[in-house]
Amino acid sequence: MATVKDLVEDWIEIRSTLQRQLEMLESGQMQTGTHLSDTTMRETIVRIKTWIGELNALLKEYARA
Repeated sequence: MATVKDLVEDWIEIRSTLQRQLEMLESGQMQTGTHLSDTTMRETIVRIKTWIGELNALLKEYARA
């Protein structure tokens, strides 16, 4: 059975992965294999930033538990 500590550790790992992906997308280092429009790329970046923000909120709430 997972504990809150297990969840927090998973969230930290997921956030780190998303931060690396965001950095690669913003720097143009990520090769998608297909051409993405600028609009799609911007929307993807915004979506990832939102996910990171949501993970930060979860960590803020549950990391002290």
